[in-house]
Amino acid sequence: MSNTFWTNDPYILFNKNYIFDIWPSSKMTYAEKLNSISRLILVITIVGFVGTSSIRILVVGLVTLIAIYLLHRFHNSKENFSVEGNNVYDLVPTRHSDKVNPSTELSQIVQQEFKEGNKKNPFSNVLLTQINDEPNRLAAPPAFNPNIETKITKDVKKAVQFMNPEINNTDKQLFDSLWDNFTLDNSNRVFYSTPNTRVANDQGAYAKFLYGNMPSAKGSTMEDNIQREKDNYRYTLY
Repeated sequence: MSNTFWTNDPYILFNKNYIFDIWPSSKMTYAEKLNSISRLILVITIVGFVGTSSIRILVVGLVTLIAIYLLHRFHNSKENFSVEGNNVYDLVPTRHSDKVNPSTELSQIVQQEFKEGNKKNPFSNVLLTQINDEPNRLAAPPAFNPNIETKITKDVKKAVQFMNPEINNTDKQLFDSLWDNFTLDNSNRVFYSTPNTRVANDQGAYAKFLYGNMPSAKGSTMEDNIQREKDNYRYTLY
């Protein structure tokens, strides 16, 4: 499978491994679906032009391809990507590199760079068992992203079903109407991912941020004596 969109590599439309993919399926990635639709548009445009010799067919095909490109661009920007020229940057900082492949899906970034929630821990907070079992666990994904927020809601629904196995078909009985889902969203407001979702935070960086090279009045050097005498509030006794 290839996640490359045809604007980044036009030859992907004519690649022998994908040339017969002219109809999108649920197994395809978002980029592959757009590529397959683009191939179908090209086939229809060529066949229509050969059969009718109408320039209008070519114009309609070109406009459709432009619309597909704009749809792909909008989809990337919606998934927290910023585009600068031919480079695409992820607005969510990663551990390895600030640059990501233009065709990288948000779900792949979340799986690689964050600790996803589940029905037992929808907000992916640090559990007591993880302190010993997963001391190097990743941080929770950013809940402000619409896709992450949707997944959290789905995990909460799974948690309700998991904790209430005697209720059959909870999606219909508990979350079937718009009002039920609105009530669920209101209930979720009191829950959140904590500011630190790692087992151990960076205490050294935090201390440096607070104190840095702040002089101490506790020592016996000339600089320490000066700090004591000039009543400087920017020193620490520790």
